[in-house]
Amino acid sequence: MPLGLLDLFKYLLIALIWLFFLRVIRAVWVEAKPSTPKVPARSRRRSKETAVASPPPQTAAPVGAVLRLRVTPPAGGASHNAEIRAQGTVGRSSACAVPIGEDEFASSVHARIFQNGSGFMVEDLGSTNGTSLNGTRIARPTAVSKGDRIVVGRTVLEVIS
Repeated sequence: MPLGLLDLFKYLLIALIWLFFLRVIRAVWVEAKPSTPKVPARSRRRSKETAVASPPPQTAAPVGAVLRLRVTPPAGGASHNAEIRAQGTVGRSSACAVPIGEDEFASSVHARIFQNGSGFMVEDLGSTNGTSLNGTRIARPTAVSKGDRIVVGRTVLEVIS
């Protein structure tokens, strides 16, 4: 094999190793930053039409209304109950109102559940794997009711009241 070709392979290997290390450093940096719920860039770039379809939470809902959820983690983990009053987020971050633990298919701040009028709505916050309601992936805030199943990553949230 020509010596020049071996040198080329050597430099390509060194470049790939550097790219790998940079990717690892970026991943550590992203995970080490304090997780504060924020609106993802993808949501900020939505069109006016979508923005109109995403109404902010209204204060006309009954005071003290609570959404109760049964949270079932992936891989047959023990389920537990959670409550959301007025508004809360769902995700891997411990800062979320409903932290879902180590579900690798869920984002740090994956979805938002909020009160709108007399009911509650769920909204995906631009997550990579999306949010499903009763088996259908949602693209805008969608009303939830008793018995609905919200899938965030591989975690199932069942509305119990």
